[in-house]
Amino acid sequence: MSATWGNLTRPAVAGPILTAVLVMLIAVAVAGFLGPATPGRADEDARRQVQLATTDAVGSLMTFGPDSLTAQQRTVGTKLTGRLLLEFRSQGPGVVLPTAVESKVVMTGRVLATAVNRMDEDSARVLVFVNQSIVLPAAGEEPEVVAVTRWADMRKVNGNWLLAGLQQVGPG
Repeated sequence: MSATWGNLTRPAVAGPILTAVLVMLIAVAVAGFLGPATPGRADEDARRQVQLATTDAVGSLMTFGPDSLTAQQRTVGTKLTGRLLLEFRSQGPGVVLPTAVESKVVMTGRVLATAVNRMDEDSARVLVFVNQSIVLPAAGEEPEVVAVTRWADMRKVNGNWLLAGLQQVGPG
């Protein structure tokens, strides 16, 4: 026996349609809940990326000693871009601490915290808080720890955040 529209009752037709609509609504709700990340989440991930790259680049740039200059030139150079890269290639650690090479100073930069001041797709300005441990061989082996704050200018080059500039915060 075949069913025709003429002999179907309203509940017989409404049941399957209602079930189909309900299944579609549930699917849309689940897709909305599990769907793409919200823009705020994407912004937070991008901010975290630039902060991690800043921490790595600044810490590497501010860590050197007479025995590690060649290795520092190789490893730190890949984390820099623009004018800072050119200055680093010509001055080495003198970019951070003038006369560092001549005085054979050993310096370790430990980034304590970062905060993104402004950011767009391919540039960011990050506030960096660093503890610098400095040992001057002529002064003895006791390190002097200095807390410094710097502005780090970051640029995105080929998908990687690189340090383009490092300036003091505030006057001189």
